[in-house]
Amino acid sequence: MKRFLAIVALFAALAALTGCGTMEKTWVSTKQTTQKYYKEYLDTDPTIDYEAHDWTSSEAKLADLITPVDNPIHHLSIALNRQDAFPEDAWVDAVFAAHPWISGLEAITLDGKVVLQRPETTLKPLNLAPALAHGEALADRKLRTYVDTTPLGPEVYLATGMFRGNELVGAVVVHFDIRNVVNFCPQPESLVMATPGQTLWSGSDAAAAAAVAAQPWAELLVERSSGRFEADGQRYIWLCRSLGDAKILYATTALEDDAAEEDSGFSFFGLF
Repeated sequence: MKRFLAIVALFAALAALTGCGTMEKTWVSTKQTTQKYYKEYLDTDPTIDYEAHDWTSSEAKLADLITPVDNPIHHLSIALNRQDAFPEDAWVDAVFAAHPWISGLEAITLDGKVVLQRPETTLKPLNLAPALAHGEALADRKLRTYVDTTPLGPEVYLATGMFRGNELVGAVVVHFDIRNVVNFCPQPESLVMATPGQTLWSGSDAAAAAAVAAQPWAELLVERSSGRFEADGQRYIWLCRSLGDAKILYATTALEDDAAEEDSGFSFFGLF
């Protein structure tokens, strides 16, 4: 009897071991399947479909065109605005890693000496004089912006004061080719970028670029930061964004079937 019970116990143990193996395999398979469907349907990676352009309003079109362009520039300005001392290598590396589209970064003293330059050589000649032209005014720690027109295209410069303790000793400057950022736009040919006195990006529509350049921005920007205008029978929609002490204008043609009213109920607030 004892021998019989021992055999029964042995078979039960073997069955238990086999069951554990099967359950373990089942658990691993279930876990993998669950993770797959969770990642595929619940915790999906965010994506933007730039192929779909079924805009319902001109404002939606403009927002879609400029958000991928304006956001990187805005984040760069924030990073630079927070830097008021000589930039350490780790900070410089982090700026280039976060914004690989920038052309270069320099630290210069008030007398014009370049004490840091990354990279050491640039495709376009450097124009750091406008940053230094502010002189002691850089002590207000505000971001300055200027555009250098070159044969190779416009170069946008951002500059902020560089301090040793509380003493202003120079400026930290970051610059980029506007085309590097426009590449983020889903339809760059449909977008026009400008300052009140200079075209930064004309897209593929020369008439649109000329129409934007011809507007009396000094008057328009006194009371408005967005709006519409008409030129040669074509309607346009525009939005102005601040970049340091400069104004960046974004514009595109309005949709043909869009309402003619200035305010269609769409708000740009919160999109940037």
